[in-house]
Amino acid sequence: MSMAENNILVVDADDDFVSTAKQLFDGRLPVARTLDEASQTIESGDVRMVLLGPTYKDDEHMEQIRTLHNQDPALVLMLVAEEVTSDLLRRGMRAGVSDVLEAPLDEPKIEAAIEQFGHDVLRRQSASVRPPEPVESEEGQLITITSAKGGSGKTVLATNVALLLNRIPDSKVCLVDADLQFGDVCLVLQLEPRFTMVNAAHELHHLDGELLDSLLTEHPSGLKVLAAPLEPAFADDITTAGLMQMLDVLLENFDYVVVDTASMLDELILSLIEKSDNILMLVDMDLPSVKNAKLALETMRLLKFSTANVKLVMNRSNSKAKLDNKEIEGALKMPISASVPSDAMVAASVNEGRPVVETDPKSKVAKGFESVAALIAGKIPEGSTKSGLFGRK
Repeated sequence: MSMAENNILVVDADDDFVSTAKQLFDGRLPVARTLDEASQTIESGDVRMVLLGPTYKDDEHMEQIRTLHNQDPALVLMLVAEEVTSDLLRRGMRAGVSDVLEAPLDEPKIEAAIEQFGHDVLRRQSASVRPPEPVESEEGQLITITSAKGGSGKTVLATNVALLLNRIPDSKVCLVDADLQFGDVCLVLQLEPRFTMVNAAHELHHLDGELLDSLLTEHPSGLKVLAAPLEPAFADDITTAGLMQMLDVLLENFDYVVVDTASMLDELILSLIEKSDNILMLVDMDLPSVKNAKLALETMRLLKFSTANVKLVMNRSNSKAKLDNKEIEGALKMPISASVPSDAMVAASVNEGRPVVETDPKSKVAKGFESVAALIAGKIPEGSTKSGLFGRK
C-alpha cells in the first residue's frame, strides 16, 4: 500500500469487516471498536485516514463522525457501505466523509481511495496550521470565456488562465465547465471527476458551499473544477437558473470563478455574460471567426447588453492571416486586449493533459496566456504552482 499502514485506523464493531480490512494490510492495522475509541486513538496524532465500517451509515452515527472530523479536519474519513446511494453520499459529505466505498472491500478500492485523497491529506494538514483568515463578505470575480466559433481554443485558454490565477498567493480558484454537452476541461487537465454539476443540480434545494465543494474535482495544483456532465444526454438536467445558483455559491467561496462555455449564443451564455465581471472573447485571425464575433457582439448590443466588460483575446496571433489587428479592431469596434501566439506545443499539451503554463512557463505561448490572466488580476507570479506538493511526476 502507498500509505503507511499505521496511518490508517479501521473502525467497526463487526468482526467480519475488521477481519477483512486487516487481511488487506496483512494484519498490521490498528483497530477501534467504537467511535469514542477511535477518537482516543486519533488523539495520538499518527492517524491520517479512518476507514469506517458499515455500522456507521445511519444518521445517529453521522453526528459522531462529524465530531471526529471536527476533532481533526486534516483526517481523511472513508465510509464503507453495502450500497452507495446519493442520499448516503450527501449525508456522509455533510459529516466530513471524503468518500463512500462499496463493500466488499478489496485492495484496488483501498489503493484508489488512498491515491485519490493522499494529496488531500497533505493539503488539509498544511491548511490547518495556518492562522484563521478574517472573514470577508466580498464576492469573487466571475470570468466567462467565450467564442462565437468552435475549435477556437476556449478550453485551452480557460485551463491555462485558471492555473495562472491559481498561482496568486492565498487565492482560491474554481474552473467551471459550462459546455454542457461536450465539455473537455477534465480531459484537457487529465482529471477523472467522481461528481459533476449534474450531482449539484440534483441538490439545488439545499446546495451550500460545503456540499458544492465536496462535488468539485481537484487538480494537483490545487485548482478546483466543477465538471460538465459526463454524457450529452445529462445536459438537460442543468437549467440556466440552476447553474446561476451554483455560481452564486462558488462566488461566495472562491476568489476567481472561471467559466468555459460552448460556442453558441443562447440563454445560458447571455445569462453568464450579464453576471460576469469579465468576459474574454476569443477570436481567431480568420474571416469566419471575426464574422461570428461581430455577429455575437452586435446581438449583445441589440439586446442592450453592455460590452464594457468584454475583452478581445486574439488567438494564433502569429498566423499568416491576411487580416491584421487594425482591421479586426475596426470590424468589432473594440480594441484587442491580449494575444496568444500559435504553437505546436499547445496541441501536444492537450494530448498529454498538461497545460503549457505548467510544462513550459517561459515559452511565448505561456507568456501569451499570462497576458490574458493579467487582464483579470494584474501581474501573475512566476512558478508552476503555489505548492510543489502536488506536482505531477
